[in-house]
Amino acid sequence: MLPLVLQGSFNEILIFDLETLRVIQANSAARTHLQYTLRDLRSLTPFEILADKESAARFIKTAQGLDGKKKANSAPFTSIFKRKDGTTYPVDMRVYLASNQDSARYIVIANNISDRDKSQKTLDDTESNFRALISNIPGMAYQVLCDNKGHAKLVFVSEYSQAMLGIDFKTLQAKPKLFQDLILPEDRPSYLDALEKAGGCHLTFNWEGRIWIKSWNDVKWVNIRVKRREQANGEIIWDGIMLNITQSKQAEAEIRRSRKQLSELTSHVEQVKEQERLKVAREVHDELGGNLTAVKIGLSWLQKNLPPDQVKLLERASYLNSIVDQTMEATHRIASNLRPTIVEFGLVSAIQWQMKQFCQNLDIECSFSTTHEQIPLDPDTSIALFRIVQEALTNIAKHAKATKIWVNLQRKKHQFHLEIIDNGIGLKHAPKKTKKTFGILGMRERAAALGGELWVGDAVEGGTMVRLSVPLKPVKD
Repeated sequence: MLPLVLQGSFNEILIFDLETLRVIQANSAARTHLQYTLRDLRSLTPFEILADKESAARFIKTAQGLDGKKKANSAPFTSIFKRKDGTTYPVDMRVYLASNQDSARYIVIANNISDRDKSQKTLDDTESNFRALISNIPGMAYQVLCDNKGHAKLVFVSEYSQAMLGIDFKTLQAKPKLFQDLILPEDRPSYLDALEKAGGCHLTFNWEGRIWIKSWNDVKWVNIRVKRREQANGEIIWDGIMLNITQSKQAEAEIRRSRKQLSELTSHVEQVKEQERLKVAREVHDELGGNLTAVKIGLSWLQKNLPPDQVKLLERASYLNSIVDQTMEATHRIASNLRPTIVEFGLVSAIQWQMKQFCQNLDIECSFSTTHEQIPLDPDTSIALFRIVQEALTNIAKHAKATKIWVNLQRKKHQFHLEIIDNGIGLKHAPKKTKKTFGILGMRERAAALGGELWVGDAVEGGTMVRLSVPLKPVKD
């Protein structure tokens, strides 16, 4: 049976003579790994096969401690074998004492553990790299294991828990509920809801909320991202990371405050501009209009009282009279542009009038539809919405090359909706310098000042669409 055992084993088997300690027999695995022939091995002792004196001494001590009656084999221990070319490799080995009436031998069974050591080293390096990576993340990493019975256990917490929560990672791992106790009461329901959904059908959840750290007298915003994965044995692992997003939340709040202040400033500026336009329009109408009317009356009197034979004077007076008419018409137009009086008759009427003027001047086909003949609005809102329509029509005239426009005005509950569509070249084919004009920016600022939104883009069937949505405020009596 011995030859079958020797040749059939994947482990290295060496048989040493008890007296001389020389190799008597070696299987194929031992000869291959040690790079010796059987003839060469039979001249070697453990002192040539083991890599150093310490390994050889341990082998001798182990072998000498064996007693066939009390102890026939040793416990496994690690040693190092040396090949013929001088290279070495680690082995796990066990020494057996085999004896009978005629002879006694030591049988060494060794297992090459080079691959195991490499794997362990790789594993150790991976773990070291993982811990280095985790330690450099500006957040707390953790892992929760949920077994088949539904029992959850916090199996890993990074050391950043101290800086994040003021709780040592060992303490938090032992008492995970300490984190939940830090969450502000008003934010806790959303966290528990996200946690419940993650434990059910959701693979991931993303939660943001505030925590209160009493020892620091500080409120922090944290973001928790968790990914849920299932093991082959049915257990569930949650891999999570908690980040401190206080600074970003403060920045968001500051941006919102700045935007609100900018919106209020824009609204104030527009109100001041409209008031100034109203003032100038009144002065143009009252002062210039009154003076031009007086000049008109004077010229008419001259024309009536000039002698009939003063042909040149009559012609000059008639020419001046026509100039005064043109100037009065221009004065009226300028005053209307500064402060359209048509807005006082309602926004719907004002938009219809503006479209009529626009289409007549540019010879463009216009279509207007509305769900309400009148929409009650305060004067500031009416003039702001009217200015947006004016600017949209001006952009069409300048850039669109359109032959038709559609305007739809609706009121849905407490929302004002307006759509202006043209069949022109659209934004895709417009010159780059016209895609982001101050006109569009001005329209958006007016809409934002009213608490609304304005969108400008390509229409479905070509051309450009302007879509406006503004909340309607109750009109004060």
